[in-house]
Amino acid sequence: MENTKDKAPVFWNRRSKVYDEQVLSIYENAYRKTVKRSAAFLEKEDKVFEIGCGTGNATIPLSKYVKEITATDISENMLQKAREKAEKLSKHNITFCTGELTEMEIEPESYDVVAAYNVLLYMKNQEEVLKKIYEILKPGGIFLSATDCLGRNLSKDSVKKFWKSKLHLMPYVAFDTPVSLMRKIQKSGFEVLEMVNLHKNPPNIFLAAKKK
Repeated sequence: MENTKDKAPVFWNRRSKVYDEQVLSIYENAYRKTVKRSAAFLEKEDKVFEIGCGTGNATIPLSKYVKEITATDISENMLQKAREKAEKLSKHNITFCTGELTEMEIEPESYDVVAAYNVLLYMKNQEEVLKKIYEILKPGGIFLSATDCLGRNLSKDSVKKFWKSKLHLMPYVAFDTPVSLMRKIQKSGFEVLEMVNLHKNPPNIFLAAKKK
């Protein structure tokens, strides 16, 4: 049996070459909305942990609102592009590191905010990831996410991702609806504070939640 988990970094390393060109042509406005809505939940002294930062499209603009961001990704090539952008813009409060959240040793209750933008749908172990997010957040800490909910509407993008995932041409893809995603987050112990769609099709759901 193929180990698709081990193949995921390879896939995203390859995607990094065209990621910004392809993704921003579709989601640039959604990213702007993500940053704007996230900023409303951030404080100047916050320590933020970001999962799956990619090429830094949310990381870099959000860095001006907080004290520091630890930005992680499983793809070293994605991180390199993010580092280059940060250096070019003299963003010195971002630390980039390679790794998968559930395999990292992180002090419990050490972050004010955890962010996961456009990455939860590629995680087969969502329950485990949400549990870890809850663990590393301080009491009353905030979880911010933006997630394509491919189970909400049938679109060319969702059909394409379904077959590519089934044929092991890309990593796992979840087909949540906005409601099923919200329920998973609530089940993990969070109180949902805000939930709004940022993109028509597929729906890109921004969700802010608080650790109880």
